[in-house]
Order: sequence, then structure tokens, then C-alpha cells
Amino acid sequence: MGKIQDLPPLERPREKATRYGIENLSDQELLTLLIGSGYKGNNAMEVANKLLANSNGFLGLSEYSYYSLTKEKGIKNSKALIISAVFEIHRRINKKIVEIQEDKITVKYLYNKYRALYYRKNQEILSLIILNAKRRIIFEKEMYSGSSENVIYSYKEIWRELYSHNGKYFYLIHNHPDGNSEPSSQDIVFTDELYRESKRQGIPLIDHLIIGENDYYSFQKSEKS
Repeated sequence: MGKIQDLPPLERPREKATRYGIENLSDQELLTLLIGSGYKGNNAMEVANKLLANSNGFLGLSEYSYYSLTKEKGIKNSKALIISAVFEIHRRINKKIVEIQEDKITVKYLYNKYRALYYRKNQEILSLIILNAKRRIIFEKEMYSGSSENVIYSYKEIWRELYSHNGKYFYLIHNHPDGNSEPSSQDIVFTDELYRESKRQGIPLIDHLIIGENDYYSFQKSEKS
């Protein structure tokens, strides 16, 4: 393709964005703005095109880690940081939008929020969400992470957090790295015991959600069905 400077002015991403608006740029042109410059034999637009092709577009590219990006030809450390920062900003905006749109805490709200956080994690993570008397979230904490074989749940630590934050209700949420949302036998035993203890303690466990790749499992829904 040659140098971007050799293109007609209004075909260059920067000039096109200035004249017609950033929203009128293609995916390749937007990524070109982030990359800035290419390397010998390939300009920034060609680097952007190859990167989008290798990752199957922005959705796939958003899953690249900083270190994965640095392995792509033409993507130096500084460029990898910029691209990673853009996708992290996007994730945080989406998280905030979900929080603003959902006034009342629902299973769907929690699924959307935590799926974004757990997506493609290679470790099993268990989070505790504590609510006040009005069922508003007052505290969230990642309690454990590890493989499904060695995650050890501590009831005492859960109750310690609930009492220290004056919790009135709570949710538990964890992911399955393999993408399957169906509960394991360990999940079932743990949840049953916790439901019973929560009734005894007077701080109800509203639900335990297992986040899969494309769906979730709700123990509350399972009990009602």
C-alpha cells in the first residue's frame, strides 16, 4: 500500500475522522489511529488489517492480553499498552452502564456484570456480594481463586465479612473456566450447607450463581422449578 501519507487526504484515518467524524471510520481505520505507525514494508493500516484478521475482529482482539499483543509484528510495547487501555476502558464503561441501568439487583444484572469480569478467566473465582436491608449492594469481594480441584471454601470467612459490613442479605457468584454453568457435586453440597447456615444466622443467601460462557445457573431458580 505504501505510506499512509501517499493516500488522498480524506482517505487517511486522521483526516477522515476530523472531516467526517470518528464514528465514520472503519474498524481498520480506528485501530490504525491507535497503532500510529507501521514498520518497514507495512504501514499502520496494513498492521491494523492483519491484527484484526488474526483476532477475528475487535471482539477477539479485546481478549488479547498485553503480552499477546506485543508478540504481534508491528505492535511495540507502547502500542500494546494503548490498545489494552482502550479495551479496559470499554469494559469499565459497560460495567458502569449495567450498574446505572439496574436500580434493583436481579440475577440478570449480576450475570451481565460478573460475566464481563470473569469472561475467559482460566481460574475459578468465588465472589461475595453483600446487600443492605434495602437490598442494595454495599460490599463486593473476591474470596477465592484457583482451580476447581483446589478451591477451598471457608464458611467462617464469609460470615466474618457479612458481620463486619452489617450485611442483611448476600449473593455468591463463581465461574467455571470451562464455560459449563452446571453445578458440580461440590457446588451443590457447599450451597446447600450455606443456605441452611444463612437461615440459622438470619442473613439469607438470596442465590448462588454459576457463570458459564454463554449462560448461568441459579440455585434459587433450580429450587423453584
